[in-house]
Amino acid sequence: MICFYNLTNGLENAPIKNHPHFIRIQSSHIEGNHWNQLFYKLSDELLFYLAIGEECIIVDGSPHPLKSKIATKAIPVISYVLNRIWFGQKNSYPPYPDEYLNTIYRSLKPNVKKKLKYYRKFLLTDRINLHCFISRTTKDGQYEWFKKLIAIQKKMA
Repeated sequence: MICFYNLTNGLENAPIKNHPHFIRIQSSHIEGNHWNQLFYKLSDELLFYLAIGEECIIVDGSPHPLKSKIATKAIPVISYVLNRIWFGQKNSYPPYPDEYLNTIYRSLKPNVKKKLKYYRKFLLTDRINLHCFISRTTKDGQYEWFKKLIAIQKKMA
């Protein structure tokens, strides 16, 4: 299992001294349905590990974990698109209707699909093993707090 800590709120759970993996999935991309930007900026490291069959968990923090956009929208969309591009499967991801997910897939630009297709050459799996863990945070948007947390952990390393 490989954990990817989403910047910034995922830092609250990141063990900096162990050199964790980081990712940045912006909520503004999800909220605005900017799927091309989300996929184009999606971590190459994450895509590689998914392609070779590793279980990957995106760790994030949210003031409202049950309503986390990462958990409720990004993970199903990423899983659908990768299943479609890598395996030719049109898997359903409730609560999203298939047509909604298909519309997102069709809206992806050729350069984004090309980026995602690149990882097919490494496939050692027949499924996308992507999950998330969302913890409750009260530090959303408090960048100075996160900076202090990093500095403390760095000194302890």
